[in-house]
Amino acid sequence: MKRIIIAVAIFFVAVTACAGSPVEKEDSINIMYVPLDQRPVNLNYVTGTVDAAADNVITPPLELLPHKRNPGEIGKLWQWVFENGKQADYIVLSADTMVYGGLTPSRIHNISEDVLTERLANFDKIKELNPDAKLFVFDTIMRTHKQNTSLAEPDYYGIYGSKIFEITALWDKGEVQDLTSVEEKHLRKLLDSVPQEVLKDYMDRREKNSTVNSKLVEKTYDGVIDHLVLCRDDTSSYSQSSREYRVLAEMARDLPRNKFTAIAGADEVGLLLLTRAVNEMNNQKPAVYTRYANGVGGMTIPRYEDYEVWKSVRDHINAAGCLPAYTPKEADLILAVNTPENGVTGEAGSVKNMVKDSEVINAFVNDIGVYIGRGHRLAVADIAFNNGSDNSLMAELASANLLEKLTAYAGWNTAGNSLGYALGQGVLAGYMEEKEAQHILAVRLLDDWGYQANVRSDIQRNLVKEVDLTKFNIQDKEALMRAAVKAKLMQFADENLDQFNIEGIYVTFPWNRTFEIYLRLNEVSS
Repeated sequence: MKRIIIAVAIFFVAVTACAGSPVEKEDSINIMYVPLDQRPVNLNYVTGTVDAAADNVITPPLELLPHKRNPGEIGKLWQWVFENGKQADYIVLSADTMVYGGLTPSRIHNISEDVLTERLANFDKIKELNPDAKLFVFDTIMRTHKQNTSLAEPDYYGIYGSKIFEITALWDKGEVQDLTSVEEKHLRKLLDSVPQEVLKDYMDRREKNSTVNSKLVEKTYDGVIDHLVLCRDDTSSYSQSSREYRVLAEMARDLPRNKFTAIAGADEVGLLLLTRAVNEMNNQKPAVYTRYANGVGGMTIPRYEDYEVWKSVRDHINAAGCLPAYTPKEADLILAVNTPENGVTGEAGSVKNMVKDSEVINAFVNDIGVYIGRGHRLAVADIAFNNGSDNSLMAELASANLLEKLTAYAGWNTAGNSLGYALGQGVLAGYMEEKEAQHILAVRLLDDWGYQANVRSDIQRNLVKEVDLTKFNIQDKEALMRAAVKAKLMQFADENLDQFNIEGIYVTFPWNRTFEIYLRLNEVSS
């Protein structure tokens, strides 16, 4: 009898037909996943990976799940979890979804403390219904966005967002060290420029969310939660998020590492905890050896994060249920992390991300080739640029005929996102057939390198302006945009990924914006 995993997050398109009904615990592993939202990085790509490694993925009905600012159907989601959780060996829950209705709803809600308390009590009920189940939970510390934007924040953040960030950054810095007289004067000026009711609304919501996080830590001490991952979403060295994390980290300091992980990241964590569950089911703790590019390397502090990459790697390895390896010889997987030589991460869509010769990249790729030549499984976490691949690295890997020999690759959004995906997909590839692992690798290469680092900026510079749209809302022009992106990606695949024999692709814009696509390959043969 195979054991069942239940992970609450989002939906993989291949299993929608079987979702929404109680799970039979006889012949298949079932993973239920209700993540932060419906984006492919939280849904399709995650469930597709785990399904290839662990048999069968079960998710709640799609209509119950969060979409952009619209919260999920929280009561019905809990009902679904209770019905299916009785049969589960592992239960993986996104607390953001189960408490607030999703990641974006967690930043804009007006839920009362009484209702939040009731929803938190449901975690205890899971263990009452199934005391033997392993319960893994991940939750985010609410981000402190640096820019004026209301896309995924309260409406007033479009006017006062950058000032709110600066205020909380100075509050945070003032708790760690004394502010200068210039900083104190600037803080007073900022406080005078933001309406009191705006700041109160923002801080009241943060206080509620912080209380939820502290209660989840308590439930981990009490044994209700078997592993808790606390996510620092889009953070920085000084911010309100950093202030709240210090308090929570102090609360959690006596929790052992097999019970608690704190991570700079968010969208990758569902995949990491599912990887942990698959590892435990197979009684495995894969050893991971890390090789950084020369230069600042592991001491790099990426943009959107608040600590060094080596610490982030350590924490991602822990969340995935893996162990660090100290030599390549003892490793089950080598994680090759492409860090910028100067330690400053750039933006993939900028002109700085042009192909150029680099001794650092040449040495890095040479080592990758040596590791692979010696029979090591190797995953690349490409974090030199945010929001897409390093074109110089990819050109060198292609020139060395190494792309198809990688076990996994990721280079999207933040450093933590890429680390988590490269690690999770790299580890889970060990449980897959080679053809399935190659398919997943091809998707990441075409999405992260093809679309995010190249096609997206071209589309934004040209077609979006040509048809009078913004990159934040393509309105009713999705068919036109899909056709254009598909054509450009097929051309990119023909020119750069011919060894994967990509014969057709399917593209959509899940949030009706250009930032991300959902990419499905019709046919890939190795």
